[in-house]
Amino acid sequence: MKEEIIVHKIENIWQDPQCFCISEFIRDEFFYYFKCWDYNKGITHNIEDDFLGCFNVENMMSIKHLRHTQLELYPSNINHDYKCYYYEIKNSKWMTKILNERENYDSNWRKYDDRVYKHFIFENAKYWVEVIGTKVIFDKVKKSNEKIYLWENYG
Repeated sequence: MKEEIIVHKIENIWQDPQCFCISEFIRDEFFYYFKCWDYNKGITHNIEDDFLGCFNVENMMSIKHLRHTQLELYPSNINHDYKCYYYEIKNSKWMTKILNERENYDSNWRKYDDRVYKHFIFENAKYWVEVIGTKVIFDKVKKSNEKIYLWENYG
């Protein structure tokens, strides 16, 4: 089957396209933080910036971080006008490879793990983060001094 790219948009959020993101891992949870603002307030120049956007991938099985997106297999110029979004790759070759590796390692793993895994891609500045997990949840989170420090002192 041919890989297919699906774009999932996040309503009323404008992700800062120049922002480098902050990634955190806790067990099999992946958190991907980015600077953003409320889209409607941004249009009227009444920018609300007291929150961060966060994509949370549940049940993460694998992840890769790619610095040079022009070398990647997926087009980065998909025609859409969404201001905040992520990609899902249907029929993913990478996910098939990861699931096959798990099957080779433990042929009984599906007896205790019947979750449906998906391949997601998140973009920022000049990086792509690809994650295999079961679900993406978007949330607005309060800015923390620790994350602001990272943005102001690294990059």
